[in-house]
Amino acid sequence: MTEEIRGKSAGWVGPVEEYERNEGSVGRKRIVFVGASYKFVHRVVRDMLLVGGFDECEIVLHDIGERPLKIVGDLLERMIAQANSGLRVVRTLHREEALRGAAAVVLSITTGGREADFRSFEVCAKYGIPVGVGDTLGPAALARNLREVPVVVEIAKDVERLCPGAAVLNFTNPMSAITGAIARATSLTVWGLCHSADELFSYFVRVFGVKKAQVEMELGGVNHQSFVTKLVVAGEDRTADILEATRASEVKLEDALVETRREEVRLQQDIFRTLGVWPSTGETHLAEFYEYFLAPRRVDQLGLRERVKKIVPGRGPFGPTEPPEIIMEWAYGPEPVGDLHLMTTEHAHELLWSYFTGEPFTRALNLLNRGPYLKGIPEEACVEVIVTTAGDRVTGKQVELPTAAHSLVQRWVSIHELSIKAAMECDRDAARQALFLDPHVTDMYDIEPMLEDFLATLEPWLPRGWYG
Repeated sequence: MTEEIRGKSAGWVGPVEEYERNEGSVGRKRIVFVGASYKFVHRVVRDMLLVGGFDECEIVLHDIGERPLKIVGDLLERMIAQANSGLRVVRTLHREEALRGAAAVVLSITTGGREADFRSFEVCAKYGIPVGVGDTLGPAALARNLREVPVVVEIAKDVERLCPGAAVLNFTNPMSAITGAIARATSLTVWGLCHSADELFSYFVRVFGVKKAQVEMELGGVNHQSFVTKLVVAGEDRTADILEATRASEVKLEDALVETRREEVRLQQDIFRTLGVWPSTGETHLAEFYEYFLAPRRVDQLGLRERVKKIVPGRGPFGPTEPPEIIMEWAYGPEPVGDLHLMTTEHAHELLWSYFTGEPFTRALNLLNRGPYLKGIPEEACVEVIVTTAGDRVTGKQVELPTAAHSLVQRWVSIHELSIKAAMECDRDAARQALFLDPHVTDMYDIEPMLEDFLATLEPWLPRGWYG
């Protein structure tokens, strides 16, 4: 079974990701991070330092805020010095300056930050709609698309103009709509990265007590809700055994390396028992895709009440997001940066290596269904599937979902399609139709006033076309 260790100074406990050191170097590449994310930037650079081959690269941090630029930049420089690497860090508040000459662009932004998110949550609460995470599906996710899609498409068009050969690796949510919008609007190589589906490898490794290399999956769906249609463990098809094996195990889904989060898999088990396929993500994200789990009759029974966003009556405006305590400890504390010996589950470094060198790499990716990778789903839909990259080429086995799961995915990609159209064209009809299909909107007559409330409260971050 995969070994578990405690990370130095972080107090982190979790599975050790398997990895191999790279042979050779990608050469002098300019890798630009748009958005000095406290969560994602250091994870990607940690992995680059661990596997090697990136020492000649230049890491460019771009953000519109000076504080995250300083904190994340200081942390990276400390990590690089500790690893005795030749990586160089450049920081800039200017996007054009950052993008010129880029070989890859890693995108992780939030338009409007916590304040905009909470305004969306408050609108949902007004109409009795619970919000679990609010960044993937549900009315709050539509609101996030309306303010983020135009911004990321504008950034992507700058990439296309200033560095057209660069690959775009997107971490920004809502993943499916953001990645799909960029890929449709530009000629760039665009891949959406999320560890939720990829972490199923680690999960099944611990359930069945094998090495990661012994686990094979067929998987298809959309971000945060893709389905394992086939699971092979040590050469044996164990798909039919998933429910029994997971019930016999105490293993939980885990996410670590800023904070450790463990989630139960009972909702996944219930979905598998009904649909015959195993869904990605833990309880909170999963619940947002269905009308069942956050419903008044079930939310307490399933113990999900504490996961629902809490409204703060009479609150003042939220300021910029504060960095997690561990980030400040790593950046400025007296001890060396912790956990530099641990591989994360982001795997962006392997995609960068594959793109730069042409060596094949296989993982779950979000991309347009132009394979087509998911049978019966539109080619312009952004799907999450397991594919192999080699340079800018992508290949993958076509996955066919069973009828019920296919119907669900078709509904979700229709919501994404309408959300993109609404965001890019300031189209009220498309926004209303996205809400009409939303599993959490139970009263059709709430749709019109809810949309107008979103537009009113989010006006500082929305295109002027909504108010013409």
